[in-house]
Amino acid sequence: MSTITIFIVALAVFFTLLYQVLKRIALSMLQKSLAKQDYATVITVADMGLNRRLLKDYLCDLYKLRAYYLDKNEDEFDKQLDHMIQQKGYKLEDKKDFLTNYFHTFLIKENKKYANKLLKGIQLIGDSDFSIYNEQAYEVIFEKRTDLIDTMVDEINSKKYYGFPLGVIVYTIARQYLYLNDMEHALIYFQNALVCFHPKSIYVPVINDYIKELQAQEKST
Repeated sequence: MSTITIFIVALAVFFTLLYQVLKRIALSMLQKSLAKQDYATVITVADMGLNRRLLKDYLCDLYKLRAYYLDKNEDEFDKQLDHMIQQKGYKLEDKKDFLTNYFHTFLIKENKKYANKLLKGIQLIGDSDFSIYNEQAYEVIFEKRTDLIDTMVDEINSKKYYGFPLGVIVYTIARQYLYLNDMEHALIYFQNALVCFHPKSIYVPVINDYIKELQAQEKST
């Protein structure tokens, strides 16, 4: 191997390591600032051109959105949310993750304003399976529909959905049984929904509360 080749390889290794170090520093700054509730710093760091090249626009935008949300800065949150919903430069899976996480955050909070915005973003993706279970969840939570149980059971049996989407379907079946005052089936479906979600999912504490409440009612009767 010639001296020039060795030099080029060494230089490539150096810049690769430098890139990784700078990337970790930028990410650490965002994480620490968010943990300290220093939201202004999060925004500043996320908007730096170098950090956007290192971490990519999606991750920087996500941190900005989180900062505005936690800071309860509704005006800036609205602008950032609209920007991210309309953004076409993200990877498809990143876009789906963002839409899913925030849509279900606001679905649980029953915040129709933001759930509407995010559902429209979900529909813009153009993935029917992705849209359907979210649209149905919206209908159950906000419109209090109780006529989707059989349809959702068919979706479960189709094996098209698993993990988080499956959990949402099972959870919203449980909610329909609650509306129908069928506490026995509601409890069964809440318990089944719990199995579908990751232990750290935003749905887990909500479902646990429903299960405790229904079990308490069961004992008192």
